[in-house]
Amino acid sequence: MSKSRYEPLVKLKKKALDGAERSLISANNALSAASDNLNRAYEELARMALPNKGSVGAFAQAAAMIHVQHQSIEAAKVELNSAKQHQSLMREKFKAAMIDYEKFKYLEVHEMNEKLKRLKVQEAKFLDEIGTMTFKRETA
Repeated sequence: MSKSRYEPLVKLKKKALDGAERSLISANNALSAASDNLNRAYEELARMALPNKGSVGAFAQAAAMIHVQHQSIEAAKVELNSAKQHQSLMREKFKAAMIDYEKFKYLEVHEMNEKLKRLKVQEAKFLDEIGTMTFKRETA
């Protein structure tokens, strides 16, 4: 059977869909990594404590480390939010690519079905013609 006129478009949309899927997977991985970074930052903060006794220098140093860890947590939160937004954007692009691909795939299948129907009608006419010719030959 001949190829559909939509076949090149379907291939192009499939490549776009595959690219969008890879981007979504990458965004999911980045989101997971950002979430892990935030969890590690919280765990590290939980392990830190201010000394109960000792020099003022040790107290100041511990306080500074805790402050730096809070800043690290805030940076991890920003990274996580950014990763969530990027993942959401990639999910929307993937959905749009999927819809685009499905539209053209539907058109291709529809066109192929129409061609198949036309071929079946032609075949039926051809078989009728052969039957008529055979019948005329037998009756003559």
